[in-house]
Amino acid sequence: MISSRSAAHITLLLTAMLLQSADSFLQPQARSPIISIAPTKQQQQHRYMANNDDDDDYIDEDSLGDWRSFRMNLANSATSTSSSSSIDGIDLSEDSPPSTAITSEESPSSSSSTSSTKERPKSVSKQNEQLLSAQNSALAEEYINGVWAHESSIPEVGGLVCRMPLESEIYRGSPDSFMYQKLQTFLDSDDYDRTEDVTSRQQQQQGRSSRTSSSSSSSTTSQSMSFSALAAKTVFWYRGAEKLLKKEMVKIMSTANANGRIDPSDLDEESLELLQLYMDHQSTWQEVCLVTEMSNEGKGGSKTITINRPMAFKLSKSMARLVLMGALQASENDSTNFVRKERDGGETQNLVKFLGAFENQCAVYVGGPDDMDKPAVLVHGIADLPGAVEISRGTGIYQGGLDAAIDGVLSGKYKPLDFRFFVGHTRYAKGQLEDAVTKGKYQPIACSRPLVLKQCIQLPKPLWHEVLEFCGGELKEISKLELTKREDL
Repeated sequence: MISSRSAAHITLLLTAMLLQSADSFLQPQARSPIISIAPTKQQQQHRYMANNDDDDDYIDEDSLGDWRSFRMNLANSATSTSSSSSIDGIDLSEDSPPSTAITSEESPSSSSSTSSTKERPKSVSKQNEQLLSAQNSALAEEYINGVWAHESSIPEVGGLVCRMPLESEIYRGSPDSFMYQKLQTFLDSDDYDRTEDVTSRQQQQQGRSSRTSSSSSSSTTSQSMSFSALAAKTVFWYRGAEKLLKKEMVKIMSTANANGRIDPSDLDEESLELLQLYMDHQSTWQEVCLVTEMSNEGKGGSKTITINRPMAFKLSKSMARLVLMGALQASENDSTNFVRKERDGGETQNLVKFLGAFENQCAVYVGGPDDMDKPAVLVHGIADLPGAVEISRGTGIYQGGLDAAIDGVLSGKYKPLDFRFFVGHTRYAKGQLEDAVTKGKYQPIACSRPLVLKQCIQLPKPLWHEVLEFCGGELKEISKLELTKREDL
């Protein structure tokens, strides 16, 4: 049995760990600013086997009625212990006084009786709301009055999949993974020096506090933060994974030659696995992807569009050609693309109209690495736009209808920022997306359509953090830990 004094000491250490910032070692350096409680090892093994069962029955969405509206109402009306400033009923806002730590000798009933019940968060960034109001007032009203998001167990058309941090990926990953096994061993070992971790983060926190004290009269109050068991658990495994990753990456980098190059053949199987995970994480860092296609069986090919990678805010003539007509390869043996020109007078007329509508304001995004030579995909929320098709019943998210969109903008019926253009997408072969979810790479999230349709142009709070904070729980805690790595926000 843990004594009150020991439990209090543990609580203090974990609190200090949460308050300290992380190094930016694993954060991509050239990147534009643009979940349920984690399961135990046994639960992970059960989930991994369950998700690889090919005998799952297919459920027809149409037979369920307007189930998205039901889930929206449930998400908005259900009480939750997670809010924009609380988790497990304990206030986590920086301006709140510290709460009394709960030791292991206190019963669950006593702790639950003292926690308040709060609704799911309705707002996570007033600055984002103000920006959305300036871009699209109707969508902003919908967002403010009913935005919601919650984690899901499987990807679905009209929902999102969010790229998780590498720390989370190895913690939630397949039990067969070398890094998963190493992390579990590391967290249970004496090598995980929590005291050293706390000391270094206390120094970092003191440095931040001294920098901000002159600009805020409430700096002393802002240093106090309430704490929950969920937050403590998240910090525990996240910091452990972070430390293990640094240790393993130093080992890999030590194999580099005089020119700084690493020969993969010099790496053992475990290091090669980590290097592959690391490189993939760098290329997909904090992606927020809209699922636009899945097979009827849920195990076939899928397609997603990354919605938070801005490419252009205005149209040049070459960019307009790329969006409207796509690009052509120089030859069958050459992967170099070039923007093709108009083939006839009809295409020239369409290009002129397109530039007239969107030249001065156009939201173009990199949707993914596949089919980037094809015309861009148009996504919007206008149900009666001629030529538009809803991507899935009840989502209120549509694609297509470009000609009507151009005419509508030219006539003043619509605004350019009512529409989003995506060049490319990501195509998954049978079972690949589901496998990526099972291995902890992506987290499926069900959400209201404003989170999908809003523009990601110079957002004060990046969309990835916004979505995870709306979900609350462990996802919110992961977002907070990831924010400590950034100096630009």
